Amino acid sequence: MYITDDESLAVAVNRMKKAGTDLADYEVKAAAGGFPKNIPDTISAFANTCGGTIILGVSEKEGFAPVPNSDTKVLQSKMAQAARELVEPPQAIEVLVLQLEGKPVIVANVQEAPVREKPCYVRRLGQMGGSFIRTGDGDHKMSLYEIDRFIENQHRSARHDATVIPDASLSDFDSELLEGWLARVRETTPDRTGVLSDEELMANRRVASTDSEGVLRPTLAGIMALGKYPQKFFPRLDVVFTSYPNPRKGEVDEIGRRFVDSVNVDGPIPQMVVETVRAVSRNMKHGAIVKGALRENVPDYPLPAVREAVANALMHRDYSIDSQGTPVLVDMYPDHLEISNPGGLFGSLTLDRLGKKGGTASRNQFLARMLEDVPYTDYDGSVGRVVENRGSGIPTINRELEDALMESPIVRSTLDEFNITFRHRRMTEAEGAGYTRDNVEAAVLAYFAERESASTSEVAKASGMSTKTALRYIKALLNEGLLEPIGTKNSPKRRYRMI
Repeated sequence: MYITDDESLAVAVNRMKKAGTDLADYEVKAAAGGFPKNIPDTISAFANTCGGTIILGVSEKEGFAPVPNSDTKVLQSKMAQAARELVEPPQAIEVLVLQLEGKPVIVANVQEAPVREKPCYVRRLGQMGGSFIRTGDGDHKMSLYEIDRFIENQHRSARHDATVIPDASLSDFDSELLEGWLARVRETTPDRTGVLSDEELMANRRVASTDSEGVLRPTLAGIMALGKYPQKFFPRLDVVFTSYPNPRKGEVDEIGRRFVDSVNVDGPIPQMVVETVRAVSRNMKHGAIVKGALRENVPDYPLPAVREAVANALMHRDYSIDSQGTPVLVDMYPDHLEISNPGGLFGSLTLDRLGKKGGTASRNQFLARMLEDVPYTDYDGSVGRVVENRGSGIPTINRELEDALMESPIVRSTLDEFNITFRHRRMTEAEGAGYTRDNVEAAVLAYFAERESASTSEVAKASGMSTKTALRYIKALLNEGLLEPIGTKNSPKRRYRMI
């Protein structure tokens, strides 16, 4: 990405010529009248985003041609000075003098700042007015919400999940969830919890905390994990599921629908995870391929991967007051499924470390720990816990997709949003062949080969066919001399076996 020599400079300028504009990682200035005043803004923007390169002495208006007679010595000196003295904290940038079409050009490579140094801001404007971020081909002032997220990441001081809910009481907990959580915690840590009362244990784990008057009340984490109905206090801390008929929002289908299905999923996190996965399940196809003993169900998206993504979104989302009006979004399109939550990756965690050893950081430490011990009955009836909280979410998703012969998810993280996209499963060769008479007949025969005998109803159940259709295939195999009947012709208990 960075420009280090004349060749890479020519390549970058050529890209901009074709695009007809600056790019996200390059900012071009003619600097014909001297050093541009807004260079500190761009240094701030690049340092706060993913880094980038500032090019002085090239005119965008003149088709990205080099500017003649640039005072490269002055521009080079002022560029270095701007990075050292005009932004806070100072940035150690690389300033080079390169050649473009035989003319000197100043190139300044700005690295992304470490998490502990963000936001980098223009000193004369102050942190609130002088913090910039790079979007598209321009520098834009950061919102107060974005600045707050940077400061939160810098100090790793997020404690929003431990906030006491002033108008809630202990009666707002779901008794079954709370009792299950208490039992699990006492079972796994008996030496530390045996002498504690339920209230003391709840306070120690921040399920509840005392308010200013000494009254024990639920925390945000406690009510989200164990509450009867958290949306009583936080109406938008829910999941909004929408199935769209077309690949883009807002488009209507041939009968005028903007949505195929849309639902607000409420309740505590364990309930929201289950109900969201069920919403995804009922809106996608569960195809079947002929394989071995008749058929194998193949959903558009593996539900364990969807479940993991939804649970992670609810556990790691931003619960600060500025984002409490934003739900987790699950958007299903004909060709992909998107799951997004407010708040990007937390702390020093980056996309390239996500899912790898040491690649985990909890914005909501109390909630994450709590969900490890919350009793949970999954969408498929299995019993377990809501999360493992061992950095296993992304590896689980990748494994499930790989097992389904699907591509890895597309993962994006910005300061204010985390998004994971699953691409629709490709049709397999077996599905493309479909249920022809030959492959279904072969599968029915394989089913009998694996058993001593089977009835018509058993074949129908295994194949997903009607009893009438299953009997037709069995009769064909009888006529071919591959099966023989057991029992009288009209008996409901009649069975068949291979000869």
